[in-house]
Parts: sequence; structure tokens; C-alpha cells
Amino acid sequence: MPRRSPVMSGDDSHWQALVDRVNHGQPIVYPTPNLPALGCKPTPDALDELFRLKQRGNDMVVSLAVADLEQASEIVEIPKQARKLFEDFPPSTLTLILPALKTLDKRVGGDSIAIRIITTGICGKLLREVGPLTATSANLSGVKPVADCQKSAEALGMGPTEYIAGTCSNEPPTTLIRCDDYATLISGEQLQVLREGIISKKEVKSWSMKKI
Repeated sequence: MPRRSPVMSGDDSHWQALVDRVNHGQPIVYPTPNLPALGCKPTPDALDELFRLKQRGNDMVVSLAVADLEQASEIVEIPKQARKLFEDFPPSTLTLILPALKTLDKRVGGDSIAIRIITTGICGKLLREVGPLTATSANLSGVKPVADCQKSAEALGMGPTEYIAGTCSNEPPTTLIRCDDYATLISGEQLQVLREGIISKKEVKSWSMKKI
């Protein structure tokens, strides 16, 4: 089925201020293809502020969004199977848990990092400019997220200079997959769907069976 992009209400006048905010370790709300995300660099101080805003427990891991496979390869190992998954499914529909090249903050997974690639729209532009950002939904923990970035930011107590305006599609989340690369396992056993999202378990299984 076709994947929709977020609709941006696009005044770029405060773009540099948003970029500067991210580079100074502060979170912003930005549109992804399905829901607004609360994004910051995966540094301890920035994550402290993100978890404070979301009122989220430190034991609840958040994923990272990257602009492309090259950016992802600076953070995680990308086995051949994971690379093919990212290439064969529509952009931004999968989040893969992959081994970190070096241990990161435990709030982004420590040695196992959940990676989502977003190549398109203003989100792709942002990631190319500032680098990997957290991709957790922009809502208070336990509160249902909404599709509008402004409303998401306001609910978190954030002002107009702290979000990119946009209305997202409100489609299901990405499908979360743990991807191992052990030669003794067949492809289907190497993939564990931890959360079924916009890509169904059936689609993932069908894909893996073709790779055996």
C-alpha cells in the first residue's frame, strides 16, 4: 500500500535556530512519516532533558533515526541481511535492532541500538544536517500521541521555536525487528519481530523465506 509523507506547514525562517538547539543538546519535535518525534542527539545531557520532558523512566529505551545506511554504519554493525531489509522495504517502515560499534547510553540501547532510516522530506533534511536523533514519539509517557507537531510540542510544554511544523499521517508505527546474523541460523530464525507495525509479521516472514 502507498506510504504517505508528513504534510509540512513550511516556514523555514527558524530553521537555523532549530539546528542550533539540537547541536546544543536540546530536544525538538519533528515530523516523521507516521507521527511527530521528540529528537535529540544521543548524548547523556540531551537524553536527560528528553526523558524529563516525556516523563519517561530511564529503563525505557528509545530508538535512533538516521538519514541513510552510511550514517547508520557510523553507529552500528549492519549485517548483509539487515542491509537488504532496509533496501527491500519502503523507506521508514522498519526499525532494526543492531549491534553498536561502541557502547552508547543505556537509554538508546547501550550495545544494541534500534535504528530507523528516514530519507525523505524535512525529516531527512534535518537528519542529514545534524546527524542521528532520537525517534521516540513526541508525547508524555502513557499518553496517546497525536499527529500534529505543534500540538505534540505544546503538550510537552515546548514553545514555537522548539518544533518543526507538520501534520503526520498517523499510520501505524514502524515494525521493530531484532536482526541477528549467525551463520548457523536460517534467515527466518535470524529475524525476530518484536513489534508488528506498518509492515506485518507475514510480510517479514515471506521476505525471509525468499532469502533462504
